[in-house]
Amino acid sequence: MPIKQADIDRSINDNLRRCRLYIWRNYNGFGFTVTSESQLPPIITCVESNSPAAAAGLNIQDYVLAVNDTSTADVSHAELVAMVKNARDTDASVELLVLHQDFYRELKKVNRLFDPKRAKIIEAPRITPINYQNFPKHQPRTCLLRLAKKEKSFGFSIVGSSTSTGLYIDEVCPNSVASNALLRENDRIIEINDEFVDDQQSEAIKKKLVQAKKAGFLKLYVIDMDTYESFRSENIPLSSNEYLHSSSIRKASTYSYNSEHQGNYQHFNVTPGRGRTAGNGRKAQESAGNWKQYSSWKLPDFLPVDSDQLP
Repeated sequence: MPIKQADIDRSINDNLRRCRLYIWRNYNGFGFTVTSESQLPPIITCVESNSPAAAAGLNIQDYVLAVNDTSTADVSHAELVAMVKNARDTDASVELLVLHQDFYRELKKVNRLFDPKRAKIIEAPRITPINYQNFPKHQPRTCLLRLAKKEKSFGFSIVGSSTSTGLYIDEVCPNSVASNALLRENDRIIEINDEFVDDQQSEAIKKKLVQAKKAGFLKLYVIDMDTYESFRSENIPLSSNEYLHSSSIRKASTYSYNSEHQGNYQHFNVTPGRGRTAGNGRKAQESAGNWKQYSSWKLPDFLPVDSDQLP
């Protein structure tokens, strides 16, 4: 069935975003990784939890179409990295025009132009939000999610990793069961109902989540992206049982959150620009912006380049 024009326009309006990031004094870098692939625009492959990138609504599997008004079709990967690093080193902001991979493919299929002036701005705070500062760092979390009788969803979506092994939390809906349990976007799912799933195929993990939804209860053991990479590099056990019984000096008791009790933390609703409004701690606004040099853009083809971690 062909895609309707109205549906295409709605997809663009809901999903074309300009994510505006600022350097935070107590955070090292912007908190995202970008990879460039053959014949495709640069893609976001990692967004660290509680980072400027997360606060600006940047998501895993977002394609980067422009950086600071410059189309990524006109720059190499090295130039792209240099632009972001220069902004970091000069304490300037970085603005990324992004579109999620799924919607990019839809528009590319019908060879559709888009108008960058219609992109939704999602702006991160200029300083670290208090609830980001208070969030426990380098500690796994256990999130207990229970559905009430009238509730039909836990309130989160998932995205697979680039290796098709493991799953990440993609979106967390405001005031949902998931948000009340302090589940965060970009958390890596390590265990489901006490079963270690980090090494399982993404599709197999999805099936377990579906079964948990039917049962109305879900126990998630999760780790934010920064902690996940730190644990792997330092050979700290990922499973909850091995971690709690390990001799690592960095070990501490894990944090546990129940969807019925939010503790002393105010949940930071980091909702992306996919048909939802931005949550506390960042601003969303409609603006024509500074795109005078372009009236409309075509989704371009890209040359093969390398990948790099933006520090």
